[in-house]
Amino acid sequence: MEKWLGKYSNFFYALMRIIAGLLFACHGAQKLFGVLGGQRQTGLLLAAGVIEFAGGILIAVGLLAGYVAFIAAGEMAVAYFSSTRRADSGRL
Repeated sequence: MEKWLGKYSNFFYALMRIIAGLLFACHGAQKLFGVLGGQRQTGLLLAAGVIEFAGGILIAVGLLAGYVAFIAAGEMAVAYFSSTRRADSGRL
């Protein structure tokens, strides 16, 4: 596989980074601006929207992508664990 796709690895990496960054920015735009079927958020979700929107654009452009992706991954971990905690609190 490396023999055929190795010369295109930089292209595919850039393409994946751009797509993932723009999708992440779209989720942030939903929270910040209420576009794309979302609602404007306040509080902690507003902070998540800022991280997602600004981080997604920086990832798509490739500016400090590694650091921003690390911060965005931490934000997603917080979202995951806080949502599972809320889901589990309703069960007895």
